[in-house]
Amino acid sequence: MQNTIGLREPTLALVSPQDFLDRMTRLWSAPPFNMKTTPALLGGWRVLVDHFHRVACSNLTGTEQKLSYALPLPTGSGKTEGTCVYAALQAERNLGHPNPVGMLIVTRLIVDANKVAENINAMAGRVVAAAHHSEHKLTASEMAEFDVLVITHQAFMNAAEAFAAHAPERWDVLHQWSKGTRALIVVDEALANAVDHNEATSADLDLVLRAVPYELRAEYPLALKDLETLKSYLERKEKDQAPGRDMSQMLWGEGAPEHVRQIRGLRGAMREAAFDPALFNEEAQETVDAILEDVEVMLDGYAYYYRSGAQHSLNSSRYLIPRGMPGLVILDATANSNVLYELLEGDVYVVPVPGGIRDYGNVTLHVARTTAGLGKSKMKETKHLRIPRLVREVANEVGPGRKLFICVHKGSKDLLATFSTPEMPLNVGWWGAVDGKNDWVACDVAVIFGLAYMDPRRAIGSVLAVNGPQDNAWLQSPPAYNQHANLPEMLAIRDVAASVVQAINRVRCRRMADASGRCEKTDVYIVLPKDWRGDTVLEHIHLNMPGIHEVPWDFEPDGPKVYAPRSNSAAEAVIGLMRDRKPGAVPLPHVQRELSLTKRQLARLKEELAKATSKITAALREIGVIYKVEGRGRGAKSYLVKAA
Repeated sequence: MQNTIGLREPTLALVSPQDFLDRMTRLWSAPPFNMKTTPALLGGWRVLVDHFHRVACSNLTGTEQKLSYALPLPTGSGKTEGTCVYAALQAERNLGHPNPVGMLIVTRLIVDANKVAENINAMAGRVVAAAHHSEHKLTASEMAEFDVLVITHQAFMNAAEAFAAHAPERWDVLHQWSKGTRALIVVDEALANAVDHNEATSADLDLVLRAVPYELRAEYPLALKDLETLKSYLERKEKDQAPGRDMSQMLWGEGAPEHVRQIRGLRGAMREAAFDPALFNEEAQETVDAILEDVEVMLDGYAYYYRSGAQHSLNSSRYLIPRGMPGLVILDATANSNVLYELLEGDVYVVPVPGGIRDYGNVTLHVARTTAGLGKSKMKETKHLRIPRLVREVANEVGPGRKLFICVHKGSKDLLATFSTPEMPLNVGWWGAVDGKNDWVACDVAVIFGLAYMDPRRAIGSVLAVNGPQDNAWLQSPPAYNQHANLPEMLAIRDVAASVVQAINRVRCRRMADASGRCEKTDVYIVLPKDWRGDTVLEHIHLNMPGIHEVPWDFEPDGPKVYAPRSNSAAEAVIGLMRDRKPGAVPLPHVQRELSLTKRQLARLKEELAKATSKITAALREIGVIYKVEGRGRGAKSYLVKAA
């Protein structure tokens, strides 16, 4: 490793690259991998250990801005396993060394944090790592005793936000340990929440204004005036519905400290205020706090107005990893598809990795192209016709005996679950709850139906969070990125592409099956737009899954109504539907419409719900749902009621 930074490698208790490669080779040759290593794979692991060293050394220098590195090592190449191996070796090197190196590992989910800590301890042969999160909270003194601390993405971003707000205590408790600061910070998977997006509508502002008690109005007059002014601005915009006029507009580009102090003070006072339960629900206090936080961020930085259809909003954003924070090693398989890294040039460097680590030649990508909409709203609107068409088509394509994973929008998951049968069981995932999961690794078929398009405001906000506020000309006509799209549009569609690649790699193609990086035979079915957006998604599937074999798929999501076999029981779908509902009563006719239940299915459902000892009644009771009937006979009304 070429060392151009202040502290030279021998002064720190850094792991020997050869020891790391030897340990990884032994791990790779043992179950469950049982594979030989290749020069390409060893090269990828060498990139990993080199950048662990580079960041650890850099973070212990006095330079103000520390460079971070995104490593696009492909799925299945041992990124997480390598991090665990390195952490165990690092704890071993720290013993008795005058300059030990502490580690902070950041995982997407709580379950991942627990698993990583357990694996490190098993590899080290003693307890050197601990997971700290909402389900397993450690004190500051407890955290400080571990060589390796494992936290979640959200905890990391909360600490980074506090650091940026010049309140570093929350950061320090994670970053410091008994032997100094944790010099090596590894983020497993992309930091999807590194940009904080803020939004307020006239309804949001009205809720806050109604909630402020009389005694606080005189204490925070400027805050009340700001809220009234912003609400009036949006209400005027809502009256002017002329198409194409003032769809977006920059309102201000720098903060107003006195206004921020007033809003912050009001926010603190409202946390202690008593909300009248006759006027506000139980979540109102938390909602008001979130709205005031959004307004506070806007007044502290920039804000722009945006109209989408009939929705009018004020918006802002901020990049939550401030200057002065230590550098990171970000393990992001799809980093080459993420435009945000390009915007962060100079702060984050995407590292070239050796080619040939993975070969997806055993994966067949079946691609249907359509002019029909594939976004959340269109898929929800058409799900009762599209889901049966998809299920019948896929059943005809794949035949019996296959294990299917189908990724859809959340609004379609429960209806889709009713089509899972013993002959063709369906494993259902949905956008927003797919990335990083290994639940479907046994599946040999992946179906991607519907695309998780980024809200245009989030795309614009991501650019502005990094590049700073722009003028109206930029906002109304952002700079071109290529011949098809402007910068926010390309950022948004590349985000879709990365999400699609992540979803595909939830099934068994994520794992290497031989030393050449190939996987077991896998079929992937996807419907894409028949335009540049679909072309871009395809381009990045091929970029991230080299060797994948693409074939056309003759399928159109819209068309005549078709029949597909369904489960004899709607119980699992009903439970899934109610698990995601907010507290309150849900009429059974709504459940019937959502799940396309026949009259006979609805009658059977009512029979089971009426039995106090039935499986569905017990399962619903566990999530706080009871069955309620009002009235008798033909006029009776049935509800599922979820407790607050």
